[in-house]
Amino acid sequence: MVNSFQSLVIGSMPDEQQRISEVLEAGVEQPQVLFWQYDQAAVIMGCSQRPDEGQMQRAERAGLALLRRRSGGGAVLAGPWMLSVTVFIPPDHPVAKQNIIEIFSWLEQIWIDTLHACGVPCKGVDQVMIDHSKVVSQQQELKWACYAALSHGEVVSEDGRKLVGLAQIRKRKGVALVSGLHLYPSDWSQLSAVVVDNTQQGSALEQLNSDAQSLSGRNAETLLPDVIKAFAARLPDDFIQKTD
Repeated sequence: MVNSFQSLVIGSMPDEQQRISEVLEAGVEQPQVLFWQYDQAAVIMGCSQRPDEGQMQRAERAGLALLRRRSGGGAVLAGPWMLSVTVFIPPDHPVAKQNIIEIFSWLEQIWIDTLHACGVPCKGVDQVMIDHSKVVSQQQELKWACYAALSHGEVVSEDGRKLVGLAQIRKRKGVALVSGLHLYPSDWSQLSAVVVDNTQQGSALEQLNSDAQSLSGRNAETLLPDVIKAFAARLPDDFIQKTD
């Protein structure tokens, strides 16, 4: 279903993953962006994580879809509280020719400018923050969770809690930069219950993360269209999906 926010699609996580795969397999001829809001909760694991029988059973009992994505990283609980933004870039585009740190920094600045324009205080991350987050993640046995640690290009609250997560899928016919913004709080205990059968780890994840609604004091429903419009406005001129 396409929402009235012009380019926002409301649908399931499996459908989004299928759309991303189809675009990359067909080949990215022009830069474009896909805004997606999930209509139901689901757990998606990184390409290196293979769901075991226990995880699949717990997901089924919780009524959650469980799947793997084509990019790396840890497990994510996605749902209506998350805005997923995928930027598709042709393989011969100047942005696509950058290394992973450069291309993530490029997207990071778009996100920072977007969120500041919408009244969401935030900042980028540096190597010290990244290294510290990995130590904390390991100490708290949270390495399985995507939002437990930081990486280059991600965006955090001013006190260092994760707000936007990033991943990259690089194929011969194009690059997909996938990012997820928490519009309002996720149910971290549900994610940890499915993946590691331990709801207490959800409390630790909650402390490491933030969301746009809490930081801005604005309702997520009114914030969402402004974020989409601001993000699209900050893309380079050759990107084809721009809001009015």
